[in-house]
Amino acid sequence: MKMFAAALSALLALPLPALSQTDPAREVAPADGFAALGGGTTGGAAAAAGQVYTVTNRQQLLTALANGGSLPKIVKVVGSIDMSEGVPFASHADQDQRAMVRLPSNTTLIGAGPGAGLVNGRIEIIGVANVIVRNLAIMAPCDVAPVWDPTDGATGAWNSAYDAITLQGAERVWIDHNTITDAPITDDQLPIENGKLRQCHDGAIDITRGANYVTVSHNVIDRHDKTMLIGHSDSYTADIGRLKITIANNVFSNVTQRSPRVRFGQVHLFNNYHVGTKGVSPYGHSYSVGVGAGARVISHANVHAIAGAAPGCASVVQTLNPDAASSFADTGSTLNGAPLGACAVPTSVGWTVPYAFTPRPAALVKANNLARAGAGKLTTNVSGSGNVGVTPGSVEPARNATGVHTDTLLAIAFDAAPTIGNGAITVRRASDGAVVDRIDLSTAPSATDTQTVIARTNLEIDALALGAMPENAARARFVWYRPVSLSGNQAVIRLHNNRLAFDTAYTVTVDAAAFNGRINNSAFTGLTWNFTTRSAPASKTSVTVDDDGTAADFRTVQGALNWVMTWCSTGSPAANGCNTVATPKTIAIRNGLYPELLVLRNVANLSLVGESRDGVQVGRLNFESLNSGSGASAASAGTALSTGRVAGHRVLGGGRAVLLVENADLLTLRGFTLINPHARASLYDNQAEAIYFNTSTTAAAHRLVAREMNFISEQDTLQLKGYAWVYKSLVAGNVDFIWGNVMAALFEDCEIRSVLDASSSSPGYILQARATAGDTGFVFLNSQLTAGPGVTSAYLARSGGTTSTAYVDNIAFINTRIGPHILPVGWCSGTGTSKTGTGQGSCSSNPPPWAGTANGGATDAAGWREWGSKDLDGNPLDTSARLGLATVTVGGSPATVQLAKTLDSTAGLTSRADIFQRSTIATGSPGGWVPAP
Repeated sequence: MKMFAAALSALLALPLPALSQTDPAREVAPADGFAALGGGTTGGAAAAAGQVYTVTNRQQLLTALANGGSLPKIVKVVGSIDMSEGVPFASHADQDQRAMVRLPSNTTLIGAGPGAGLVNGRIEIIGVANVIVRNLAIMAPCDVAPVWDPTDGATGAWNSAYDAITLQGAERVWIDHNTITDAPITDDQLPIENGKLRQCHDGAIDITRGANYVTVSHNVIDRHDKTMLIGHSDSYTADIGRLKITIANNVFSNVTQRSPRVRFGQVHLFNNYHVGTKGVSPYGHSYSVGVGAGARVISHANVHAIAGAAPGCASVVQTLNPDAASSFADTGSTLNGAPLGACAVPTSVGWTVPYAFTPRPAALVKANNLARAGAGKLTTNVSGSGNVGVTPGSVEPARNATGVHTDTLLAIAFDAAPTIGNGAITVRRASDGAVVDRIDLSTAPSATDTQTVIARTNLEIDALALGAMPENAARARFVWYRPVSLSGNQAVIRLHNNRLAFDTAYTVTVDAAAFNGRINNSAFTGLTWNFTTRSAPASKTSVTVDDDGTAADFRTVQGALNWVMTWCSTGSPAANGCNTVATPKTIAIRNGLYPELLVLRNVANLSLVGESRDGVQVGRLNFESLNSGSGASAASAGTALSTGRVAGHRVLGGGRAVLLVENADLLTLRGFTLINPHARASLYDNQAEAIYFNTSTTAAAHRLVAREMNFISEQDTLQLKGYAWVYKSLVAGNVDFIWGNVMAALFEDCEIRSVLDASSSSPGYILQARATAGDTGFVFLNSQLTAGPGVTSAYLARSGGTTSTAYVDNIAFINTRIGPHILPVGWCSGTGTSKTGTGQGSCSSNPPPWAGTANGGATDAAGWREWGSKDLDGNPLDTSARLGLATVTVGGSPATVQLAKTLDSTAGLTSRADIFQRSTIATGSPGGWVPAP
C-alpha cells in the first residue's frame, strides 16, 4: 500500500498535459505508435457533417457503416448495442451473419461515453485501411457452435471462431480505450464435454494475415483466455516484414495467455500492466508474452503483478516453437516489483523502434493505466447530420402519392429497427382488387430446400425482366433474393421485378405478422396505403435512373433495362426504330446506391453511363451457394437441388453474377462501380461475378466496352466471353477474378488489384483463362498489378484445364507495372494434369497450362507470356525466377515444356486493331472493329 501511495503521489506530481481542444472522435493516432507511420491513422477525423452518425441499435450501426462507402465517417455508439437483438443465435451460420460489424476504410467507431459498447457482436477490420476503434465496452462473443478437434493437443480441445476484434490484412489501425471481457459468460459457467471445457471464446484482439501499422493502447482486457494473437500461423510466412504493432498502456487483468502471442511481427510493448494469479480457475495465469516463430519483440517498462509467479522472466515470457529469428529485448520491466531479469530467448531483435516515445517508469505504470485505460474514460460530443432514422409511421411512397416510379421500393418507418416476421406483403390494383404482387416472408418459397445453412425466411424467387423480353413473355432471369432489408428504423421492401404498370393506382397491404416492432409506441398490427404510378417515359432510347430524385424515369437500373429491352431488343418490332446496332441507346445513372441483381438480353449498342465513377454503386450480394451457376435466362425456374458446400438448395438457373448479359452486342459500361459485395467464407461456395458477359465463342461474338469503371468482387469478378475492351478501369478480386472463354479481351491502362482473401492463407490468382483457340485471349497492355491492404502474395494466373478441355491458356502481359505481391515465379503450376501432361510444380494441385500447341507449351502466339514488365515505380523488373522451361510427365515419361515465356516479339499484341483483328461482327469480315476512347 505504501508503494502504491508513493507511486500515485509521484504520478500526481507530474505536470498535467494541456487539455486537448480536439474531440476524441476526431483525434488521430498518436505519434508514439506504429499506427502513426505508413501515412498515419486518421480514421474518420475528416468526416463531413453528413458522415457523422449517432447510433443506438444494431440496424442503425450497420446502416451508418454502409452509408457513404469509404468516405471518412464517424460512428458514435450511444448505449450498449446487442447484435443479437434479443434473439439467440440459432446456428453458426446465423451468428456468422448477424453478429458481424465489419468496418470500412477511413472510419472512426467510438463509444459516446460510459456504457457504450457491443454485446453478442464482433468487430471485423479486414482488408481495409485507416480505422480507429475507441471507447467501447465489448462483451467477448461466445460461439454458439464451437468445434471439437480431437487432434488439438494431446487429448483434444474445443475451438471457437469469433474474436471480439479481428484485424486481417488491415493497415493503419488504432485500437484505443476499449474494455473487452468474457463477463457475464465467464469460463466457469461453461460446460465440460469430452473431458474438456467447451470453450466458446476465441481471441480478444487478434491481428493476423499481413496486418500492419497498428497501435493497441489504453485498453482493458479482463477475464479472458486467448487474449491477443499476432501472426496467423508458423507456416504463414507472408507475415514476415509486416505486423508492425505497438501495444502500450493497456491493462491485462486475469487473462490466461497471449498478451500477446507473437509470430513474425516487429512488436513494441511498453507500459502495459499485467495482473493475475497462477494456479487458479478460471483464468489462471499461464504466461503473458509468447515469443513464437519469427517474433521480434522489444519491451519497455511493462509491469507484471502475478501472484504465485516464481521470480524470473520465464514466469511471464515463454518461447513457443521459436526459430532462429525469435527474439525478445527488454528494458525496465518488472515482475512482482523486482526486475524482470534475463529471458531464455535471444535479445538481438535486429530493429529499433522507429518513432519517438517516452515510457513511464515501471513504478508509475499501474496507477496510470488503472486510471486511464478502458472504455468510458473518454467522452465525445461530436455530432453531425448522418441519417439513420426516419419519422416513425411514415411510408414510402407516401400515402396517396402520385407520380410514383413503377420500380419503386416500399418502406415503413418504425420507432426502432423492427425484426422481420413471416407474414406477407400484397400489392393490388386499386381498380379491380387484382393481386399484382405478393411477397411471402415465411419459408414457403423455399419449401423444397433441404439445406439449413442459408436462412430460408425472407427468401423469395424473383423473375428479373419478366415480360420485358419480346421473344418470350415467360422468359426471365430467375434468382433467389431477400425482399426485405432493414435500414436504420425502416423496413425496405423490394417488390418482385416488373410488376407495376404506368398510370395505375395500387393498394399495399402489409400483414401484422410481417414485422415485429412498434410505431408511435404501439405494436405493429399491419398497414395499408395507396399510391399511383407515373406515366411512361417519353423516349425509348434515352432514360435516366435516380435512387432518390423525382425527375428521373426510373428508380432502379433494372427498371430502365426492362424499358429498353421491351422497346429496343433485337426481337422488338422494327417499327419501334431502335432494335438494331445502328441506333444508340443510353441509360444515365445518377449518383446513388443501387443494390440490385440485373439482366440484359438481346439489346445492341446500349450504354450505361454513371454520373461519377465512385458516386454510382450498382450491385447486391450474390454467390454460388445462393444462386448456383454462371447463369442464364429461361422460361421457367429450375427445380434441381444444389450440391457442394451448401447441398440441398434449389437451383433456379439465374446464376451468381450481379449483371448477367446475354447476346448484347456493343454494350458499353462507363463511369460507375459494379460490385458484388460477397466475401469469401468457408461455409459457402464463393464464386461471385460482378458481370457475366455471355455470347458465342466465334469470330462473330458480341463486344463489350468498359471505360473508367470499377469492377469489385472477390472470386471470379469478371467472367467474359467474346470480345472485350476494358479501358482505364479498376478490376479487384482475389481468386481467378478475371476469367472466361474470350476470343480477345484487352485490359488497357487498367489497375488490376488483388484484395485480401480472409478465408484462405493461400496466395491469390488473377486469371484463369479459358480462351478460344485461334484468337488472342487475355492481353494486359500498359496496366498495373497492385495489392490492397494485407495482400502479400499472388500469382499471375493458374490453369483450369483438364485432359479433355478445349480451351487454351492465352494470356499476355505487355509493358505491365507489377507490384511486389506477385510471386517471383509468377505463374502457378502444380501437380495436376492437363493436356500438356502432369505437372511437377509447387503450386498445389493446379495443372500445367495448355497453350493449344503441339506439346502445350507457350510460344509468341499462345500461352502464358510476358514482356517489358516493370515494378510500380517504372524500373525494369527482374523476371529471372519466372516459370519457364519445366518438366511434366507425359505418358509416364518426363518431358521438358516451355510452360511460360518472355516474348521474343510483341507483334499482334500492342494495338487495339491487332488484338481485335479477328472480330467480324462489325462488318462481316475480320478487322472491322477498332474501339477508340
